[in-house]
Amino acid sequence: MPKPIRWALIGSGNIAARFAADFAHVQGAELVGVLSRRESAAREFAARFALPGVYPSLEALLADDIQAVYLATPHTEHPVHALACLEAGIAVLSEKPAAPNLPMLDQVLDTAERRGVLYMEAMKSAFYPLYRRIKALLAEGAIGEVNFVNAGFAYNAGNRDHHVFNPMLAGGSLLDVAIYSAFLACDLLGAPRQVKALLEIGPTGVDEMAVLSCRHERGMASLFSALNSTSDGRAVIGGSAGHIVIEGRWWNPRRAQLVSATGSSLTLEADFTGGGLCHETQHFTDLLHAGQGRSDILSFELSRAMIQTLDMARADAGLRFPFET
Repeated sequence: MPKPIRWALIGSGNIAARFAADFAHVQGAELVGVLSRRESAAREFAARFALPGVYPSLEALLADDIQAVYLATPHTEHPVHALACLEAGIAVLSEKPAAPNLPMLDQVLDTAERRGVLYMEAMKSAFYPLYRRIKALLAEGAIGEVNFVNAGFAYNAGNRDHHVFNPMLAGGSLLDVAIYSAFLACDLLGAPRQVKALLEIGPTGVDEMAVLSCRHERGMASLFSALNSTSDGRAVIGGSAGHIVIEGRWWNPRRAQLVSATGSSLTLEADFTGGGLCHETQHFTDLLHAGQGRSDILSFELSRAMIQTLDMARADAGLRFPFET
């Protein structure tokens, strides 16, 4: 039996906690340590999840016997930590968005290519059992030619002191949650060709609500996101011979309806394990065990298309982050 892949975490917030809780469901891997901006926070996190290691610095983590890291830090820190880990030969599973914009993402992906190290954006929805079943049905032509996506993710983030409202940290609804809808549109319709955006800019200077109309390689998409509203979380995938409605929180899919052009319907159901993050982690771990350098589910091309969609939306609305020149 091969030795387990040794994982470390960078970040100790909510997403990191969800990742650590789900790690119990991952086979062939062990979570051995955590790095946080505050060592006291890292020690509390390690005690909570029974992790043996606490790293006082990034240099200490890079010097340890680690094969993979999960990045659970603010958006602007993702490429910084990814580059350091990749240069050290450590595989990187990065929380979404992989980078605040396409040029920054390209730098990361180019480094992964040059160093020959596994890198993947952690878009969890792509790995859920129900979404994998939907992709298989679409490949079989279950609704004909897929040509339309309608999806959104809206929630009330509350206090504007949260980092998602900080423009210096690439805050806003686009990068926080519209990245999910961009994934669905790009995964099913291809790269964006044109994006028209209506944004509601809040007092901190980030988009608190966004509505996007997108033309992709193989169809159209209508996407929305918000930090100050809520939605029922459904998504619609349209095709020439029917459509699929993913019910509830489509980004955590459990149930969907496949409706043919004649009106007949088929209920699709598939639960996920734990909180859902373990599926992407298992995929990444399996890639490392198999010695594979890239994911065929969350490819570099798909990550590029996702952030390009959001770049085009911000460009159309004239929104730039303070750190962008």
